[in-house]
Amino acid sequence: MTTGAWHPHAILVPAAICVGVAALLLRPLAGPGALAVMVAVGLVGALAPVPASPTASRGRVAAAAALGVGAFALARVLHGGAHAAVDPSALVPPTVAAVAEEAFFRRLVYGWLARTGPAFAVAASAALFAVVHVPGYGWSALPVDVAAGLVFGWQRWATGGWAASCLTHVAANVLQAV
Repeated sequence: MTTGAWHPHAILVPAAICVGVAALLLRPLAGPGALAVMVAVGLVGALAPVPASPTASRGRVAAAAALGVGAFALARVLHGGAHAAVDPSALVPPTVAAVAEEAFFRRLVYGWLARTGPAFAVAASAALFAVVHVPGYGWSALPVDVAAGLVFGWQRWATGGWAASCLTHVAANVLQAV
């Protein structure tokens, strides 16, 4: 391989990220097709080529997930609010959304940005994560979404993979729904 040689990933991965972000920004307009948009974006995130990173032990992954889930559970308890009983089938869309978003933001986006350094990868993936939620939740939710993205990004950095952030995101979405 020669230095400076062109690689398809040089264009394909950033293009996939741009298309995924655009799809997520337009997701509220998809109505009943929003879940299909999430699945498609998640598949792009899960299948696109990214450099492998060393992964932490299962114990470290479990600890990072426990810290994240604990933080979201505490926030839910402190936030309070009464909710009606939830039909278990209502938990499918937020669960699919969490897995898809983590595959996209923590596997693909973070994985692609990691070459610039972990701090930038955490911050930029968190910022993009927060921005794509603005059409659905409004600007007032931006600080909470940035904070959530930073937690998920920290988990990605601390464990070398996206399993802990995925588990935490699923738990956060389920806690929000119940």
